[in-house]
Amino acid sequence: METINWRRVVLGGVLAGVVLIVLATAFTALFLGRQELRAAIRAFRPPASSSGALLFFIFVFLFLGVLMTWWYAAIRPRFGPGPKTAAIAGLAVWLVAVVELLRSVAMFEPSLNLPPGPMLPVFYLAMIIASTEVGAWVYKE
Repeated sequence: METINWRRVVLGGVLAGVVLIVLATAFTALFLGRQELRAAIRAFRPPASSSGALLFFIFVFLFLGVLMTWWYAAIRPRFGPGPKTAAIAGLAVWLVAVVELLRSVAMFEPSLNLPPGPMLPVFYLAMIIASTEVGAWVYKE
């Protein structure tokens, strides 16, 4: 049984998290429109008394990047290295993280104007898989 290269998991995860931040920002700007982008920026702008909201937002995306790369490293011995394994790992993270996130947002923030139908989850799936591919590209045992 092979051991996981944790240094590469963290390195690939941080890179995957940065790619995820860029893709999420671009997706919000292009597909949700200017009003929703402004609302998202206001929501994550730290209030005068606390500067933790933006740091928390960045931390969550970087954590997701590490989680995606770790999941890839964990299933790599069974499925083999490559983009197919990275897509499987990305799908697994999407099922766990994004589906729960969308459920929570819909339940606790009904005032947000999220697009109807499957567009949002499908785009999140594409972003997660693309980010996982980047993290897997960096990961070597």
